[in-house]
Amino acid sequence: MDETVDRSLQFMAGGGKVGALMRSHDWTHSPLGPPATWPQSLRSVVGLILESRFPMFVAWGRALSFLYNDAYAEILGEKHPRALGGRFQEIWTEIWPDISPLIAAALAGEATYREDLPLLMNRRGFDEQTWFTFSYSPVRDEGGAVAGMFCAVAETTQKIVAEKALRDSEEALRALNATLERRVADAVAERNVLADIVERTDIIVIVADLGYRLLGINKAGQDAFEAIYGVRPEVGNDLPSLLADKPAHLSQIRSYWDRALAGEPFTAIDEFGEEALSRRSFEVRFSPLFGPGGRQIAAYQFAQDITDRLREQARLQQAEDALRRAQKLESLGQLTGGVAHDFNNLLAIMSAGVQLLGRPGDPAQRARIMTGMRQAVKRGAALTRHLLSFSRQRPLNPEAVDLARQIDNMREILARSLRGDIHVEMQFAIDLWPVEVDIGEFELALINLCVNARDAIAGEGTIGITACNRPGFSQAGLTGDVVELAVSDSGAGIPTDMLSRVFDPFFTTKEVGKGSGLGLAQVYGFVKQSGGQVDIQSELGNGTTVRLFLPRTDRSPSLSHAQSESLVADVDGLFEGHVLLVEDDDEVAALAAEMLRLIGFGVTRVASAAAALGALANGRPVSLIFSDIMMPGSMSGVELVREIRKRRPELPVVLATGYQEAAAGAAKDGIGVLLKPYTLEELASAIGSQLSGRKD
Repeated sequence: MDETVDRSLQFMAGGGKVGALMRSHDWTHSPLGPPATWPQSLRSVVGLILESRFPMFVAWGRALSFLYNDAYAEILGEKHPRALGGRFQEIWTEIWPDISPLIAAALAGEATYREDLPLLMNRRGFDEQTWFTFSYSPVRDEGGAVAGMFCAVAETTQKIVAEKALRDSEEALRALNATLERRVADAVAERNVLADIVERTDIIVIVADLGYRLLGINKAGQDAFEAIYGVRPEVGNDLPSLLADKPAHLSQIRSYWDRALAGEPFTAIDEFGEEALSRRSFEVRFSPLFGPGGRQIAAYQFAQDITDRLREQARLQQAEDALRRAQKLESLGQLTGGVAHDFNNLLAIMSAGVQLLGRPGDPAQRARIMTGMRQAVKRGAALTRHLLSFSRQRPLNPEAVDLARQIDNMREILARSLRGDIHVEMQFAIDLWPVEVDIGEFELALINLCVNARDAIAGEGTIGITACNRPGFSQAGLTGDVVELAVSDSGAGIPTDMLSRVFDPFFTTKEVGKGSGLGLAQVYGFVKQSGGQVDIQSELGNGTTVRLFLPRTDRSPSLSHAQSESLVADVDGLFEGHVLLVEDDDEVAALAAEMLRLIGFGVTRVASAAAALGALANGRPVSLIFSDIMMPGSMSGVELVREIRKRRPELPVVLATGYQEAAAGAAKDGIGVLLKPYTLEELASAIGSQLSGRKD
């Protein structure tokens, strides 16, 4: 115990921020009076809750003066710290009708337990629906009379909301059966006053002296120990004797107790028990125990079986992943019609160009046709790569992003998401700060916002996308420099009574069949994952504005590496030698071979990786391998390169692909990669880089 703490306040030593507030609080005018006059039973309970990491409080005396710990302070929200020492009923006026029967029962000497009690709370300046699990116990004074009540509490709001979301999405998430469980946490008790609490709690409480002898163990501890090790411990037993025939398990347990008995307080999560009996995961908090003279005499642990919780967290993660995929699929569905229309336009350009080039014409006309066809190829390639990037499934990968440049690159894909009578206005501040986000999730969020804005506009209208720097920002716990990204529309607006629910999964203001309610939920999840905040402002008849506040990052955005079309001025006959072309598509192979011949190579074409290895085995002179990455058979282009490097490590290789992720994987292996579709100049540049690299 801290020797600097007044002896009358020693029972308040530790306890984090709330403990410090208790020690510095002026109790003169409180119904409780100065702490030196508090009864031992109250002092013991206060010492217990301050040492616990689980939310707990005690209400004492006729006024039910309210005392709590750090964990419970988070539940109080803005009611903390004024709630400390206040009257229980005045602190929780809004929920008093709901909880007063439980309190009355506890004060009558009856322990009560209530799971998932719905409560409409106001703890942050607004009403919010919450759910809580309570375990109330009477606390008696030295004379045996009930003088107050003790409560261990767990907020289960997140669990209830998650379960509702899983029920509502039963068809899409049929495999999931989430029933998030949170057990009520108690803590170790002191002597006779807290014996009932310790014995009834499902938190495991064990106290051991410096020789590993058990000074105390509650029923939950005995039951858990017996379940996982097959032997039931009693007070007075020592751990080495109990586990003498289980040396590996004894070594594991002693490794933790040795740290606690050496004076180290810590928390650990580990798996314990014999495979033949039961292996369970526990969260264990160890603390040293000191005697009156300040000398350590023992250590104690609070342990909770979290096996089911970890399993539920894994299942919830699966549900969140499935929800994220559903959100992405819905947004992709919004793009389908526009993308199909756009590609039909591109195909029309190419088809007409091929027909016109087959007829006699003047050079100027042929040049215009060729320019149009090249532009169509560029647009098609950019749109395809953007769709592939947008729809890929991969772990979140935050990176520094220039929002203005990123959104500008999305103009094509955004245009596909909207109607022709919707006008989009973009305005970005000069020198906009970079932010750190997952690009795929950001693009999905922006499309969701624009689609929602589109659906809110009947007929012609405007969607505004703006971004600006917000230095010294402070709102809802987010402080510092942020970038504000706002998406506004001139639509119908949202009723005030619905604004608080728009970010809930599956909540939608659209007609049945016209919205799943996933779009804004994805936006909210993206912003939270990025460490930011989001708000929405709307007025019926005057449109809606959704603002995203994303923290500024010190990292610099990486520049896009657009492939140059003019790296080589004249590529005809630039090279000499022989290329082994590996391509399974006959039409693609024919055009690639013609391009290779134009830049000076002889060409031998094979249709598979196995055939390529056979051609090399024949001793055929080859200057370079040019292969597709995705091919039929058991060997890809990347695997072909690895095999070639074993046989002929000096042979240059260039791989071609239309998949950016495949290109990234090949690049990590140091392989030259060319993204389809490519120009003659790009092909020459890629080959030249590989040939010059081999010469160096």
